[in-house]
Amino acid sequence: MHREVARAFKEYYQTLDVGELDVKGLQEREIALIPLGHETMIRHIAFPDTVALKEYLMENVPAHLYYSSAYYREPQAPDMNKKGWKGADLIFDVDADHIPTLCKVDHDTWTCLDCAAKGAGFPPESCPKCGMKRIETTTWVCDKCLEVAKEEVFKLIDEYLIPDFGVSLKEVEVCFSGHRGYHLHVQTEDVKTLTTDGRREIADYVRGVGLDPKHQGFRVMKDGSIIGPDLRDGGWRGRFAKSVYTYLSRCTLEDLKAVVGSDEVANTIMRNRERLLRGIMANPPSWMGLRGVELGRTIRIAKAAIRDLLCNIDERVTIDIKRLIRYPNTLHGKSGLKAAKVSYSDLESFDPLKDAVVFKSGSIKVYVKEAPRVRIGDYEVGPMRDVQLEVPEGLGIYLLCKGAAELRE
Repeated sequence: MHREVARAFKEYYQTLDVGELDVKGLQEREIALIPLGHETMIRHIAFPDTVALKEYLMENVPAHLYYSSAYYREPQAPDMNKKGWKGADLIFDVDADHIPTLCKVDHDTWTCLDCAAKGAGFPPESCPKCGMKRIETTTWVCDKCLEVAKEEVFKLIDEYLIPDFGVSLKEVEVCFSGHRGYHLHVQTEDVKTLTTDGRREIADYVRGVGLDPKHQGFRVMKDGSIIGPDLRDGGWRGRFAKSVYTYLSRCTLEDLKAVVGSDEVANTIMRNRERLLRGIMANPPSWMGLRGVELGRTIRIAKAAIRDLLCNIDERVTIDIKRLIRYPNTLHGKSGLKAAKVSYSDLESFDPLKDAVVFKSGSIKVYVKEAPRVRIGDYEVGPMRDVQLEVPEGLGIYLLCKGAAELRE
């Protein structure tokens, strides 16, 4: 760990207000950390209050600080089976790394560890040269991919948690992860005792896993006409109807041909488009505009229409009832940014590369080995390789934490 990073992190925790460390049920949660300059995690710690926690952090400055999503009777017990699980928050992890955005080609790279093949952008599942799957990635973030991650958060809250699960905004805590995305903590008694299987059902629901349009109101009648869901239906039925309406109102003939796999069918639908859209909007709805179109091709349209409504979350985090998750308002050791709590009302205007920057005094001289275009605060630089720069403290700490730079006197 660079000494400048160690100095900055130590100063942050020394001056941090204990109120910033407030979390629900602190005394029932396991605390874990990776100290500065170390790689081994220290686990099974518990604190009675935030004052005791801050005192510990000042003596043991963390590169990463975590707390358990679970509540325990004995959170400090080293044996997981003896902790006495009482329940857990429902956590959603939205990470820009898991979302295939076009901007990745500008700032991310991958390398095959078997044949040394290299590429830019979202990494392949297996190397296109040798077919092996040992792929090493170097990832960065930019405004575009962080904005996409934020859109996923809004989607999850507005399209699923509130309307389908009846969750109140008061029960949802949103935190910037401090690096590449956001964490959502649902802290309500209704979800606290959900099992792993119950949480998996929720994760599958928002990701559309196993979603079959045939079970959502789409079926073919004996006369060849298609029956579909109602815009006013709740859950996935209404979501399918709204999505198909939106898709058909915007798609081009070429888009439709690619989806249905037939020029003739695509032309038929486009000729009947206005009639079909009016029918979907009607109460009760009519899908007569799809008369004669095979159910299978209709389902292709439905699946294409809902693609953007599926939530990109790390399902492993959601189903885990004993997950260690980053502690809110602490620093991320790979960026130097704060894992800031963000209210729903402030989320739209929240700029993680500015509002989560805590180091703002002076400048740092660094030698940058290699980095894409990077913005921290109002300062933007790059792409760059083998250059020596004097940059604002926040950007310097960021580059040092990313391992892209070295300190210069």
